Amino acid sequence: MRLTHWAVTFALLLPLRAQETPHPNREGFLAIFPEPMPEGVTQIGLEATNQFLRPERQDSADGLTHGELQGEEWELVTDLAAPLGPGRFNVRTRLTYRSAGIASRAIMNWHDILGVGQGGRNLAPTFNEIYYLKRGDVLVFDLEKPRAQIQGVDVGYVLPWGTLESGGRAGGTVQLPTGHLEELQSSDGTNFLAGVAAWKTRGRFRFWAQAENIWVQLPEHSPLRAVVSRGAYWRAWVGAVYQGPGGSFWKGFGLDLSYAYNENPYRTFLVRVDKYGLQQTWVVRHSHLPRWRFGFTEKGGDFSTPEITGFVGFRP
Repeated sequence: MRLTHWAVTFALLLPLRAQETPHPNREGFLAIFPEPMPEGVTQIGLEATNQFLRPERQDSADGLTHGELQGEEWELVTDLAAPLGPGRFNVRTRLTYRSAGIASRAIMNWHDILGVGQGGRNLAPTFNEIYYLKRGDVLVFDLEKPRAQIQGVDVGYVLPWGTLESGGRAGGTVQLPTGHLEELQSSDGTNFLAGVAAWKTRGRFRFWAQAENIWVQLPEHSPLRAVVSRGAYWRAWVGAVYQGPGGSFWKGFGLDLSYAYNENPYRTFLVRVDKYGLQQTWVVRHSHLPRWRFGFTEKGGDFSTPEITGFVGFRP
């Protein structure tokens, strides 16, 4: 009985110090699908995403698709977790406020200081805010007004194994359609995710990976059927974490650097929307602030629509 007690206790504590949930692609058209598999830790984060689609890439070669994407998203992401049996139960909610792209000007000024190209950002009106996608006679998205919204809610369960130095977890989530497709909150369907993560520690480095498969359930009359070509897609992350030894301020820094491959369920015939996305994420932590995380994620190499997200996270 005592051995069973310790095994259950260890399983409940493992996610609290194990590899953290990776950050997703926050591009607006992908935000209606499930979040990454959670680790089962209560936390809250504030994220800010800036994104745009170049004007000369808004129309498909066959003339049937027109898309516009420009704006900013401020998102309050909350994970509420609790022990359940041998694993962890997790509910993720996202409160989003979409507004005009005020950060576009700041990013352009930063690019000017660095002496690098704007990537087409200078071709789009700086303070536009629009999320629009139409294929033939089917209007998929049309959101042009700033507004606060609750995104689709993800309910998940994860089971850990191994040790803090070498282990993993597996689990799944169900995304409930708690928002409306026309307001870019959810797909209006119930989507499912299954995933697995693993990590291995070598000295002060931890190497990790996470892979997931997502099943998209669209209502019979969903306009997404005009631009979503598959009922399932996958994504995966690989990364490495370094944590300093602590002590002095400079030695206490830690860095989690990861690279992701995101398959894309869309078939809009807009090249920059349909492409699979490569994504880089940088997360900074410090031994003096063990409850806090800071970082950013953006496209790396071949990408779909450009987006960059900065975030800060806190674990009570």
